[in-house]
Amino acid sequence: MTFWSSSTLKQHLPNLITPCDLERVAQSSYTLRVGKEIFVTKDRHNRNSQHTKRSLEENQAFVIPPGQFSFLLTEEKVKVPKNAIAFISMKAGFKYKGLINISGFHVDPGFEGNLLFSVYNAGPSPIHLKRNEECFLIWYANLDKIDTLPRTKEGFSEIPISVLNQISTDEVYSIHALTTKISEVEEKYKSVSWWILGIKTVGGLLFAAVISGVSLAYSHWDTISQHYVFLNRLVDEHKQQWEKQSSSTQANNNKNRVETKKSK
Repeated sequence: MTFWSSSTLKQHLPNLITPCDLERVAQSSYTLRVGKEIFVTKDRHNRNSQHTKRSLEENQAFVIPPGQFSFLLTEEKVKVPKNAIAFISMKAGFKYKGLINISGFHVDPGFEGNLLFSVYNAGPSPIHLKRNEECFLIWYANLDKIDTLPRTKEGFSEIPISVLNQISTDEVYSIHALTTKISEVEEKYKSVSWWILGIKTVGGLLFAAVISGVSLAYSHWDTISQHYVFLNRLVDEHKQQWEKQSSSTQANNNKNRVETKKSK
C-alpha cells in the first residue's frame, strides 16, 4: 500500500472530488468542508433544542454542545477508485477542542457520494462551526490490485432518516457533564448534611435544656420536701410541748382540788 503524494493527489483529485480546489491539497492530504446538512443531538441546557436535521445556508453557523453527537455531511462529493482506498480524520485543531470522529476512518474502494461524518463533542465547551468550515482530511492509498468486491451501495447525498431514527432521544452526557452532575450531587449532599447537623445540634440543645429543667425542678422539689419535713418536725415538737403543758396543768389542778377537800 502506497499513500498518494501531494503531486499525485493534484493529478487525480479533479476527477475524484467535486467541487475540487487544488489549493486544499497539502501534506499528501486534501481538506474537506462541512456541507449543506447537519444533525445535532438535543442540548439538555436548551429547552427549544430538538433532534432534527438542519439545512444550512452558505457559511451559516451552528453549535455542537458539550457531550452531544452530530452528523456532518461534507460539501464535497468523493469518489474512491476500485484500486485504491481512502482514510479520513478530523483536523487537529478541532480534536484539541474535544471534537472526535466516531464514524470510522476509511472509505471503501468504489465509494461515490458525500461523506457523512459522525462526531462527538467530548470537550467541556460548545464547538462553533459553520458551513464550508474546513474540518476534515482525506488521504488516498493504492491497493496492490483492483478490488473485485468494491462497494456498490450508493453513497450519501443527504443525511438519511434511517440513520437519524437510530439516535436515542435521551440526553447524552459527556465526562465533563457527568463530573458536573456529581459535583452538584455532592454539594446537595453537603447542604443536606449541614441541615441534618443543625437539626441534631438544635435537638441536642433542646434535650439538654429539658434535662436541665427537670434536674432543676427535682432540686427545687428536694428543697421543698426538706422544708415540709422541717415544718412537720416543728409542729410535732410544739404538739408534744403543748401535750406536756396540758398534762402538767391537769396534774396541778387535780392536786389543788385534793388539797382543797382536805382543808374542808
